[in-house]
Amino acid sequence: MSDLSIWQHAPLDAIIDHILPRYHETHRRQLDEILPLADKVARVHAETFPPQLLPLVLHMDGELRSHMMKEERMLFPMIKQGLGRGAAMPINVMMHEHDDHDTVIHQLIELTDNFTPPAAACGSWQRLYAQLQELVGDLRDHIELENEILFARTLNA
Repeated sequence: MSDLSIWQHAPLDAIIDHILPRYHETHRRQLDEILPLADKVARVHAETFPPQLLPLVLHMDGELRSHMMKEERMLFPMIKQGLGRGAAMPINVMMHEHDDHDTVIHQLIELTDNFTPPAAACGSWQRLYAQLQELVGDLRDHIELENEILFARTLNA
């Protein structure tokens, strides 16, 4: 969990301007590294690699990229225009999608034994799990900042 207190009274524009590079751009870079690595490890270790993991990561990639695009093209401009409660419907949709992301996070944790590679895992497998763990940590912080600060304050404006 991150320290959200620094954002409690920040202008909503500043929060959005922080989220875009810190989380949206970061997640895209993370996924761009994770996807080919997951594909490689799944192919090389087909007998021992969790068969559901690559499809789950691919699903997460598609859902997260779509989610961020909706925020960037629709919701964040609405918030920056000061629509406040007028943004309630898209905020509710985004929060529902955050719940879906959380479900995927729990599935990732379960499938990877809390991001613990097997004892004999190669370097690529170890790197994949470390990168997935970093993505999940960042995504949890991202969701918390949006739900607890940005969206809550927008709806109370």
